[in-house]
Amino acid sequence: MTAMPFRRLAAAGTLVLLLTACGGSGGRGKAGADDLAVQVASYDLTTGAPARFIVGLLTVDQRLIGYGTVDFRFSYVGTKEGGTAATPFGPPVTASYLPIHGTVVPSPPPPAPQIVKSSDSRGVYGAQAAFDKAGFWEVEATATFDGKARKGKGAFAVNPTHAVPAPGDAALPTETLTLTTPDTPKAAIDSRGGSGDIPDPDLHRTTIAAALAAKRPVVAVFATPVYCTSRFCGPVTDLVAELAQQYGDRAVFVHVEIWRDFQAQTVNKSAADWVLRNGELQEPWVFVIGADGKVAARFDNVVTRAELEPLLTALPKMR
Repeated sequence: MTAMPFRRLAAAGTLVLLLTACGGSGGRGKAGADDLAVQVASYDLTTGAPARFIVGLLTVDQRLIGYGTVDFRFSYVGTKEGGTAATPFGPPVTASYLPIHGTVVPSPPPPAPQIVKSSDSRGVYGAQAAFDKAGFWEVEATATFDGKARKGKGAFAVNPTHAVPAPGDAALPTETLTLTTPDTPKAAIDSRGGSGDIPDPDLHRTTIAAALAAKRPVVAVFATPVYCTSRFCGPVTDLVAELAQQYGDRAVFVHVEIWRDFQAQTVNKSAADWVLRNGELQEPWVFVIGADGKVAARFDNVVTRAELEPLLTALPKMR
């Protein structure tokens, strides 16, 4: 277990709390009434091949935007945050709406962005994006609704290499906590088990290390449903639990609780090994690991059934 001072990074699930009415997450200039507040929700962005880039969008008076598609454009700012030598914005990239698991989406879903109530829908917009330089970047998001094209900007950092295991990396053979790990509080196995039975017991029957040794594919969710800085950890864990019921014959499903002891700010060692970096803790994460022991895919912050399920249906049934 790991006890150390660190900074927990908030996710886009608390958009209403995190975004202010005058600038989103780092865009330069003063926001107008028709502008958007933009919260970059991606973790561990790096140079290289295209990867998923996600943002949450609000109006500047803090009303959530959902459904349809929006456009992203990117500009390199430089090696200093808030630099003034930004390059021109590149061509637009279409970003699709990714609703959080548990959100009731109309059928068919609205074809265009619109203002939504947080009680009706929560989610982010995602697109594939590639960055050719390390440093600070800016995204411009454009959403058209109520007859107007509205724009907003958000700043973010791009690193030269990944800090968290990424596709192609060898998975870490960690001895994650299970229902039979001796001398372990229930809340250390799953923060929801502190006052009763551990939910989703099938996610806590074996370790990542054991699954890798058996050459089994693994779906591992790193999340703390009770203490998450966003509202995403619980829904993401619930999604993985549902998929485990359907695809338990194709992969081993594991939930890794972040906290050994939240009050003492002690992180479970397996969680620290995977997602605690340079004093910063990011959550939730979902990793899909192949039978070869390598990370095949990873999803930061938000993941949908539509993104995960095709990876599972492509796996052969385990013998």
